[in-house]
Amino acid sequence: MKHAIVAVAAAVILVLPLRAFAQPAHADSPKATVTVIERVVVGSATLQPGEYKVQCRLFEGKTFLVVSSGETGKEIVRVPCEREILSARVTETELRASARPDGTRALESVRIKGELVAHRLIAD
Repeated sequence: MKHAIVAVAAAVILVLPLRAFAQPAHADSPKATVTVIERVVVGSATLQPGEYKVQCRLFEGKTFLVVSSGETGKEIVRVPCEREILSARVTETELRASARPDGTRALESVRIKGELVAHRLIAD
């Protein structure tokens, strides 16, 4: 009986790593609500002050940051992004933007509460 238990335990230990590799490399991030307090350029769109939903999603093998209206849920813009591994879990959702030479602010990355990654936008 002890040999059977040891054999089953060994089989489980061998199968678990294989199962981990079989899972998809990327799952959609949680959807988060953000409040924009000043205009910010995101890809081809300019977000006006207001409430928006953000989510990192996988479409046809490529990762995109999707920004939707906070009121209607309608997609406003979809921008290619890549995941950047962080050393600690994100405690608050935040948008990170930088100032352009013309004075406008451009979104560079999004960090969503609870994740271990930052979603860094890729310039087209």
